[in-house]
Amino acid sequence: MQDVTLPWLLPSGEAAGRDAEGRVHKVANAVPGDLVRLEDGGYTVVQPSPDRRAPPCAWSAACGGCDLDALTPLARHAALARMTARAFRVDEPPAVVPSPRTTGHRARIKLALREGRVGYHPPRSHDLVEPERCAIARPEVQQAHQVLREFVREAPTDGLSSVEIRSDGTRAMFSFEGERVSREARAALAELGDVALNGKRIAGEPGLVLSVHAHRLKARPRSFYQVNLEINALLVAHVRDAVRARGAERILDLYAGIGNLSLPLAEDGTPVLAVEWPGPGAADLEENAAGIPNLSTLTCPVERFDPSREAFDAVVLDPPRAGARGVLRKLARNRPRFIVYVSCHAPSAARDIGELKDYRLTELTCFDLFVDTRHIEAVAILERG
Repeated sequence: MQDVTLPWLLPSGEAAGRDAEGRVHKVANAVPGDLVRLEDGGYTVVQPSPDRRAPPCAWSAACGGCDLDALTPLARHAALARMTARAFRVDEPPAVVPSPRTTGHRARIKLALREGRVGYHPPRSHDLVEPERCAIARPEVQQAHQVLREFVREAPTDGLSSVEIRSDGTRAMFSFEGERVSREARAALAELGDVALNGKRIAGEPGLVLSVHAHRLKARPRSFYQVNLEINALLVAHVRDAVRARGAERILDLYAGIGNLSLPLAEDGTPVLAVEWPGPGAADLEENAAGIPNLSTLTCPVERFDPSREAFDAVVLDPPRAGARGVLRKLARNRPRFIVYVSCHAPSAARDIGELKDYRLTELTCFDLFVDTRHIEAVAILERG
């Protein structure tokens, strides 16, 4: 039995600290600043962190989605900044740009369906938590959620496994997934309005049109886009301004998605090549880029892309959570002047950046895309030394 203060937040969401003998202890469901007593494989909070607050959502303990909502916003930002600094091995914690919306910010929520029920799966659990209302969802998504709750109580849902409610900031649609969906269930889905099943239209207009810096970006039902529309605009402006300030002459945008960064980067006439994996995002990217003469697209697995065939002096990449293992090493052969790496998982980005020997990290900024959670979006700028 021993008491340990937990000053650190880990990327896993655990709080951690050292005991008197220097051993590190990781504690799930605690928060930075807690003093805990470790005993018999568990713990009790001896003295709660001064930054604790009552969780704003009554469902958060059961749902598990907002895993840091027990921390005040400023304390959470500080903990995330310190976590990011440790991952990138820098001394000063980076600035955190707060979300313009502190609640009602998510433009996408994914829900599980089971025998007339709809809700969230908590982490590492097959249980179904059915919140009456998800406060982190945008108002139009919340409204669609209520419609869905009433719908599944009465309508056939045979074969349906999940649904993502997606919004472009104005209109919400339903993107269902399932196998061997009955004819009756398909017919019932059409009553919901704008609906897709396994990426294909069932009724209405299931595609969305997102507004990003005066650009209209089409997004198919399975295409990825950032969940927080307002802070995404701030992140895009930050990346665009950083690239412009460094005088890029030709830009390579990897993991370009539907063009979230590519189109704004091409605004001033600088040539941009946008590369995206085959799939719905690449199809959207090609359509969104049509008519922009200095923006070209390439549909290709990014890891197989040969950078030696292209001339560029600036690289922007926004890979998935797993990162871009091996990609930066290939890019470095072209000796771009600078690289802008956008990441939702700091350890993956730091690992990838470690592949670069001739570049130094000159700027690091965080964006609070995922309010009340342990997740943070980081923008790292590396310049050739």
